Amino acid sequence: MKKAASVLVFLSCLFIMTAALAAPVGEAKVSQKKVVIIPFINSTEETKEYIGQTINEKFKEQFSGDKYETISDAIVQPILVVNGYDATNNELADNALLMNLAKETDADYVVAMEILHFINSRHASFFSTSAKSEVKLRYKVYSKANDKVTTFQVVGKGNNKVTSIGVPGIGTAMKRGIDEAMDEAFVKIEKL
Repeated sequence: MKKAASVLVFLSCLFIMTAALAAPVGEAKVSQKKVVIIPFINSTEETKEYIGQTINEKFKEQFSGDKYETISDAIVQPILVVNGYDATNNELADNALLMNLAKETDADYVVAMEILHFINSRHASFFSTSAKSEVKLRYKVYSKANDKVTTFQVVGKGNNKVTSIGVPGIGTAMKRGIDEAMDEAFVKIEKL
């Protein structure tokens, strides 16, 4: 009886070890999607440094981790230059360039974004003041899975309310608007 139990325990351990060794290694790397992010365009008169920082941090947050790999600017910039793309023209890259970038970098997504406008305002009442910002972003995204370019716009609204004496900063409202719009865009991009 002891011998049968020992054999059963041995076979169970052997089965578990075989199953563990047969499991695919590096599966997360295989399903990781490559993303090219073209430097964003700011078509507004708002040129505060925190706008660019907020956008770059948000892109980094969205396209990081086990699911995505962002292709470095060192690889992307020379391809943009060779193809004659000039961001100072304040125009999003054309569809052919997005497709060419995807082909040359083997990217699953190529993302181009433009800030179309900010609408900023302040509101005051007897007990509180607030700063509000609405931001509109336009995206052009190439998806290798669909082999097509999709263009869409998103709007984000930010609010910075102070209920005591003080003047709220419009910058915080603008950052919140950018975050909200980019979150909405990211959901759309993942569905492409």
